[in-house]
This record gives sequence, structure tokens and C-alpha cells, in this order.
Amino acid sequence: MTGGDPLLPAAVTIGVFDGVHLGHRALVERTVAGAGALGGEALAVTFDPHPAAVLAPEHVPPFLTDTVEKTGRLIEAGADRVAVLAFTRELAGLTPEEFIEGHLKRLASMRLLVIGPDFALGRGRVGNAERLAAIGAERGFAVEVVPARLDGNEVISSSRIRRLVQRGEVREAARLLGRPPSVAGTVITGDGRGRTIGVPTANLAVPVARCRPANGVYAVRVRVEGESTGGHPGVMNVGNRPTFDGTELRFEVHRLDWSGDAVGRTWQVELVDRLREERRFDSVEALVTQIGSDIDRARQLFAVP
Repeated sequence: MTGGDPLLPAAVTIGVFDGVHLGHRALVERTVAGAGALGGEALAVTFDPHPAAVLAPEHVPPFLTDTVEKTGRLIEAGADRVAVLAFTRELAGLTPEEFIEGHLKRLASMRLLVIGPDFALGRGRVGNAERLAAIGAERGFAVEVVPARLDGNEVISSSRIRRLVQRGEVREAARLLGRPPSVAGTVITGDGRGRTIGVPTANLAVPVARCRPANGVYAVRVRVEGESTGGHPGVMNVGNRPTFDGTELRFEVHRLDWSGDAVGRTWQVELVDRLREERRFDSVEALVTQIGSDIDRARQLFAVP
């Protein structure tokens, strides 16, 4: 959480915000507008870990954005501040009044609470819009419910986007996110096989809890920690390398027209398009030919000569 003046009137929105998709952005945008009317600040409150990791570990979903990325995305969406609360059983056991008094009032001078239509706060999810409005009438804040953001007849949701990513439908996921989905991790030392076939790759250690795309070859854009560029075009293979009888899931990234040692650096890899499924080739030569075709398609996609 970044610092701020606790006396400044605040519009606040609360949620898990995994992915910070277009529906989440609508909440933040309304919060920003409310803060402007108040002459105050827009505060987004979120949680770490995901509440399901504490309350139902067997059902915790893979995450689309880690806490650091989520915080950055909320700021990009317009929030002045982001507060990350540690989600515990004790926090989950609070009544809505206890949560507001013990946490929200500590974070800001809340004058407006912006929520989605299915939002519920506190033990037993009793803090729905009606209950929160009653609490607000006593404690000096208004409650505004922002309608769910729809795509056709379906609500835009983190769970829907996760399913799309897991099926490899990254262009559709990008449409609902407002940007390409991504994976991120530290570059680790591999076995060097890509270099021996003329296509050097960086091996990415992606956290197991991250939402993982379907196996296949993707056109990607690589953003390197500490660099402010718009990203480097490339190709990533996600899979077990069946041509080499591999069994371990790997994320192998080939950056176009680049060579260097990236071991130890953090790469965020945006999944721009799925070029093909992963498959076994009859020979290494056939694989190399296909990789050349994949790279050509990526060059065309990114208009890289």
C-alpha cells in the first residue's frame, strides 16, 4: 500500500480483481469519477492471497495476475492508491461493520463505496448492497452499485477468462481483459537444445499457481523487468517437447533477432496469438522447418522484417 492523507475524502472499491479485466476497470473508472466529484482520492482495496486459498484451498483458482502486477494494473486503470490486505480466517470472520471500522476507516476517509452487483462483504457474505447502504447511512458514506460488464449476454469474469487461456483462446481472452493475457517468471538455465538447432530460447520458470495456457506455440511479446520498452516480439512454446520425448512442462521463449544471457531476469510474456498446437515431429529437421514457419508467422503478425 502506498501512503496517502487519511483525511482526504475517498471513493473506494473492493475486490479480488484477478486479471483486472474490463469489468474491474469499469469499477475503478466509476471510483475515479466519484473521487473527482468529492475532490478526493480513488482507493482500490484488494486481498492477498486469494480468499479461496484460505477458505477453500481445494478450489483456489489459478491466478491471472500476481499481487504486484495486479497493483500496477489497478493504478494504470486510474486508482490513486491500492491497499493490499492480508486475507486470513480472522478477516473473513469479521462482520461488515467490523471490517469497515477496523480496516476501511484506517485506510481512508471513505465517502463513497463502489461495488459490483454480486458483491458481499463480511462473515457469511451478509454485507450486500442493501446492508452496506444502511451502514453507510449511519457512518457517512454512500454506496453505488455498478452493473456487471457484459460481453453479449455473458458477464465478463475472471473465471471465464481463465477458461479461455487454458484452452489457448488468447485472442478472445485479450478482448475481455483489454490487453493480452500473460505469464511471468524468472529465466532459468535450460539444456541448450534450442541453441543447437539454431533457435536459442530462454526457459521461463512460471509459478505453478499461475493460470497456464494450453500447450502449443504462441506469438508473444516479451517485457523485461526494469526495461521501459513496449516489449520484444517473439515465439513461445508451451509443452513437453514430444519430439524429444520430454515429460516436463516447459515455457521456452525465442525473442526475435536477439541473443544474450537473460538468466535471473524476470520476463513477462504476453500471449498475443496461438499459432498452432504442440505435436510430435518425425525428425529434428522437420521440427526445425516448422519452427521457421512459426517464426515467419510471428514476424508477419508483428510486422517485423
